[in-house]
Amino acid sequence: MKHTELTRRNFAGYAGVVLLMSSVGAGFSAVDLAMVAPLGLQYVAAVGLADLVVTGVLAFAGGLVRVFCSRLAIAEGEEERARRLPVLVGALLWCGLVCQVLLVPIALGSEWFLELIGQDPGLVPLTADYIVVRLLGAMVLVGYAAVSEALKICGMRNLSFAVVVLGFLANAGLNYVVLYTGMKSVFASPAQAVAVSTVFVQVLMAVGCVVLFRRQIRSKGERFERPAPGEIGIEFRSMARVAPGIGARDVNDYMGAIIPFLFIGTLSPGAVAAAVVASKLYTLFCRVPQSCVAGVFTYYGYQVGKGATPSELAQRGRTLLWYTAVPTAVGTVLIMACGPWLLQFFGGGEELDVRLATILLAAFMATMPLYVMEAVYSAVLTIHQRAGLLSVTSTATTYGIMIPLAWYSVFVLESAFWAIALGGIVSSVVIVAVLWRAVHRDHWDQAKAEPAEVGSV
Repeated sequence: MKHTELTRRNFAGYAGVVLLMSSVGAGFSAVDLAMVAPLGLQYVAAVGLADLVVTGVLAFAGGLVRVFCSRLAIAEGEEERARRLPVLVGALLWCGLVCQVLLVPIALGSEWFLELIGQDPGLVPLTADYIVVRLLGAMVLVGYAAVSEALKICGMRNLSFAVVVLGFLANAGLNYVVLYTGMKSVFASPAQAVAVSTVFVQVLMAVGCVVLFRRQIRSKGERFERPAPGEIGIEFRSMARVAPGIGARDVNDYMGAIIPFLFIGTLSPGAVAAAVVASKLYTLFCRVPQSCVAGVFTYYGYQVGKGATPSELAQRGRTLLWYTAVPTAVGTVLIMACGPWLLQFFGGGEELDVRLATILLAAFMATMPLYVMEAVYSAVLTIHQRAGLLSVTSTATTYGIMIPLAWYSVFVLESAFWAIALGGIVSSVVIVAVLWRAVHRDHWDQAKAEPAEVGSV
């Protein structure tokens, strides 16, 4: 069965691998924290804070990977991989290099910034050690993420999963070497050591993915075509124009999740604890719809590449929406039914106010239908390269609706429930309305549909 054909089996297989990979990938940071914990609480705090900063900064670079993947999925649907992939890789490398250069001053200025915002003087140098290494290795992460996604898009998803599992094991082993053997003397601090370990393992995973990809392609007798003169330059300019908008949306989503929790942190310790535990369970569950949306992104891209008409794209989009909504709805019911027990388990003790945590979990889950629609329409518009619309919409709703409503809910209503539900629901309603209109008017309406941009335009 061809991997670009949309069937329930293909979609479930793709989403399932993405779910497993995201779960294993989340373990990298957990392993870093667990390995430095015996060395002292200050290292746990430093690595945890630094990882939070790095995740936010690198969310912007994720837009570059997303654009690369959208164009590769279209090329795979067109059966033009041999011609398009060398061009896309060349443009990605140039964009990654530009991104890396821009991150150098941010990395080198991280210690100054941490001091400026009043972080604990004892944590600042340790946190900066981790941030500098990870940001200077940003191009490595972009390269690994891109080639790992390429394996999945090109029908080799099991190999991509095998690489991330081996990478997880290698990261744990290397962390032990750099923290608890004679190698530790090489590094300025344990925080720097685990950061170097992470970047080195990402290099190994990127190389492993490339080797596996080339071996599989050669086994099929496929040969890549040399790009025409100037083709990579045209692709680079197009990719550099679109990627920042997609990256800005990712950063806005990150800020929209973090800032309301900073507000909630000013409430009672009981409310904060209940919100943290409810958020942990919600975040874990979100891997289900996120994995399905990854399938939406890829299979819709295949359909665009096959030259589907707007009505065919609309039919495919609605099918993919159902493929995402059904498992999410089933999971939501199960999570709410088992909520009190799960919250007690993740809360780790009897001091947790389970009733309050259950109410806050309900606030998170109430946004799930809108979350699914927003994510699916965003994936569709990313395939169509609508970066400007996505970035403007997310910026306006995050900073104009969600964060102000969260502030009002906490500092006026003194309610963690409304801080989670009010801003999330209102902003999502606005986003879904705007994206729904753009998708149906510009891409699924036979009379008005715009052609999808596929790189060189």
